[in-house]
Amino acid sequence: MKKSVKSLLTLLLLLGVTLEMKAADVYLLTAQTINGIVGKYEVPSNHKLAQNTPDSNVYSLKITSMPQAGFWFRIGVSGESNQMRPKVNDAPLTINDEGTQDPTSYSIDSDCYGNSNAWKVSYTADKYEYLTVNVDLTEGTTRRVWIEGKKKTSAGGSDEPVALSTDVEPGYYLVGNFFSEHNVGGDVNPGGDRATIEYTKHVYFKFEQQKDKSYAFSIPACLTAHAQILAVDDYDNKMVYGPGEVFKLHGAKNGTALPVTNGAVGTMGETPTADCIPLVGSATLAENGNYWDLETRNDNVTDDDGMYTFSFTLDGEGNPSDWQVKHDATTRVSYILGDMEGATAQPLFDKRERGGSTGRYTDNNVASLYFNGRNDYWCIGYVVNNVNSENATEQYEQAIKATPDIHVTKSVDNGSGTHDKLFFLGNGGRSYNTNDNRNKVWPNQKPFTLNLYGIKRVEFNANRGDNELTKLDGTYGMSGEIQLKGSNDQADFTINTMSMIGDAVEGTYDAKTGNWNYTSKAGDMEYDANERCFSLTISTEDEKYNNSHYFRFVANHKAEQNWGETEDNVTTNTGLARSRYDGADDVHHTCMAGDANDVQYRTTARGETEAASEIRTDILWNRPAGNWRIKFYPGLDKDGKDVSYYTISGTKVVKMPFTYRVRRFIRTYSNSVAMKPAKDNVKVYAAYKYEPPKEVKDCYSEGKVYLRELEYIPANMGVVLVGEVPADKQPAGGYEDGAKVNFYLEETDDLDPDNNYEALWIKKDQYKNDKWNNYLKPTVSAIDKLGNADTDENGNIAHRYFGLGNFHSTKYYKETQTGDDYIGFFRFTENGKSGANKAYLSIPANKTVDGGVGATYGYIDYNGQLLGNVADTNNNQSLAKMAVIFDDEDNGGTTTAVSEVKMDTADADASFYTLQGIKVSHPVKGVYIHNGKKFIK
Repeated sequence: MKKSVKSLLTLLLLLGVTLEMKAADVYLLTAQTINGIVGKYEVPSNHKLAQNTPDSNVYSLKITSMPQAGFWFRIGVSGESNQMRPKVNDAPLTINDEGTQDPTSYSIDSDCYGNSNAWKVSYTADKYEYLTVNVDLTEGTTRRVWIEGKKKTSAGGSDEPVALSTDVEPGYYLVGNFFSEHNVGGDVNPGGDRATIEYTKHVYFKFEQQKDKSYAFSIPACLTAHAQILAVDDYDNKMVYGPGEVFKLHGAKNGTALPVTNGAVGTMGETPTADCIPLVGSATLAENGNYWDLETRNDNVTDDDGMYTFSFTLDGEGNPSDWQVKHDATTRVSYILGDMEGATAQPLFDKRERGGSTGRYTDNNVASLYFNGRNDYWCIGYVVNNVNSENATEQYEQAIKATPDIHVTKSVDNGSGTHDKLFFLGNGGRSYNTNDNRNKVWPNQKPFTLNLYGIKRVEFNANRGDNELTKLDGTYGMSGEIQLKGSNDQADFTINTMSMIGDAVEGTYDAKTGNWNYTSKAGDMEYDANERCFSLTISTEDEKYNNSHYFRFVANHKAEQNWGETEDNVTTNTGLARSRYDGADDVHHTCMAGDANDVQYRTTARGETEAASEIRTDILWNRPAGNWRIKFYPGLDKDGKDVSYYTISGTKVVKMPFTYRVRRFIRTYSNSVAMKPAKDNVKVYAAYKYEPPKEVKDCYSEGKVYLRELEYIPANMGVVLVGEVPADKQPAGGYEDGAKVNFYLEETDDLDPDNNYEALWIKKDQYKNDKWNNYLKPTVSAIDKLGNADTDENGNIAHRYFGLGNFHSTKYYKETQTGDDYIGFFRFTENGKSGANKAYLSIPANKTVDGGVGATYGYIDYNGQLLGNVADTNNNQSLAKMAVIFDDEDNGGTTTAVSEVKMDTADADASFYTLQGIKVSHPVKGVYIHNGKKFIK
């Protein structure tokens, strides 16, 4: 036998046959979305690593689409019961530069197998073009795992800073060179500032509107820096404002402090400062001798410490005008900052223990933060808890590397001192717990995170760090502590989704029964890291205002997790949403910024404890027709008291999501008021006509819809919108189908009140002999039971309904995997619906309905069966397919490429429908639509 085997091997080698070991099946295991596919912690998973070469023991997975700031994973191998995992949960993996000869890796020892724990990979959003996960399974050696990344190139050729965004959200910001140059930057933190202000860096300090309509923001008075006000409007135009000179703010080192302790300077208030002038603005983003020049108040004379509050008001034209800088020695401020795109800093205020302007602070800084299982946070601080050069020599020596004249702050007198710049403090990028210093934060570490979903109170204590850490290089003598209030493993408010639900919000209630639909996604809100709230923009009609309508905020689509009016306010009939927000001042709230309406969290469903006829704690909608942005701020104070509130602000500019489909960002749209693109990156189209196929062979015979470009969007008109993202702002590798990007629309005057819409065509001169037509029907308010057709008085089908989409997103394609992708209009199902602020295509079924419009602009009298549904004959599926032609392309338009998928499909509407357009499988006694005609059974 042995001789036979040896002879066989020799023969195979002679024949040139290579014997190879079977490659292993290696998988990346994660619960997150990688490369556009949701993963799982099971073998096999949806993410398989590939063998580098046929004889290699290294397996790799290239990741081109990843979560915004990080992901967790384990490694699984087919046939092995235990997965490769780190020894401790959240163990960070270093991202090596692509091609590193000796990359930093994680060794898989004997105790690195199991089905718990996961590695964490952290990075800056949009920093890497792609990442590669590598696993070495070489027999006889220790297995290892490592990550490589290819960074996107930047103008300076260096790492892009964390949390840097050149596209600043609208609002007012205090900008300056506040951050120490000793912040290392890279993928650790956002880095430091230079000698002058940089206007696209560290734009975190957003002014908040006050009840008196002024705007305010506070910063530590110990800082030495330049400061200005940056204004960003809805169109991304920027202006900087300053005091009209280099205005110095300082302590008592050179005489009298300015402002004096607890005093103020500026043009606001009852006694404006002499020689001060209103704010001076400039469209040139530069200091130009127009800024506040701050020098630390802790200058070893008075050391009154505290904070400055910068405030300003708007003039009659809406521009920043009068200003004030007020010193407050009783209060300190520090911050917590998330790594989400556009995030702003959350101020944390701390009072002195005994009140007044001297003595120790409580160090009880608490903020309600939002966690989504992925986002991370830094603390922003400046306090060194011990700068006594005699009993804290090593800590002092580290501190003076950043601030050479740091000393014990006299007004505090507890041995602590302050840097004159700010530092980002993290815990090494690990998930919070009280072990292994994961609850300690110190400079030049990656941010901390919580594996929670929802709102959690976090306390930052700058004086309760680890003294050993303060002695290390790069800490500059600083270390603080983060502590969770309440349970460590449970959010104060668990929030996977947040919604507005009620008859004030279209699509979230049944118009016939009045019942609220808690599972509806029509009122889903997005978390806004810039405003640190959940927000939703809706368009409403006067009916919601003239007749009382109500809503609540609902978490996780569960009726028993909701916020409504507070019991105290309802009982006393004070502090509720004012019935007319612009009415006379009374004891209720306008719900505007500066006069927010407070609400209360409940764990009982609406009405369970109240009479059904009197749901007292519902929230009244108090806005007329228009575009409104609702901002909801759920949270608790440091003592656990519910301090949730919301505001409603009118907006002329609406942010709308467009979906990427076949090389275009596209959607339908409608509104109760006239709108136009806020920028020139959006085009508007109406559906002018439908051209049927020359020969109808089957349901796949291709018709065409001709779209004509318009100047703007008239009120109550359905349109198609197409958006374009400049090449320099697109991600590396472009967009995947289904990706969403926000584009901006703004209110405009309806230029033609006489409905002479022909004047809106961009090519009106070319179309001067044509009459207006548009087959797109608006749904400013959602229609949940639209169906796919309507009927005339005789029960015959009058119109067929279609929705905009791309072929590969349809149920039909997902089941058949046949045919090229294209943008088109596809037949609704019998359960078809159209969401709020959208539109659908309604094409006449014959040439006589609607005064014969179909005879001129086209009609569809052949069967376009229900998309993705089964026809009446032997599981044949049908699809009405129409290519889209844009009149501004290729001298009259081109048809999107379509490959026919030939199938045997009945041409008649063989199914039975009720008069409401609902398909029925087994008709009983009654009147139905069958084969396009009335049928009585």
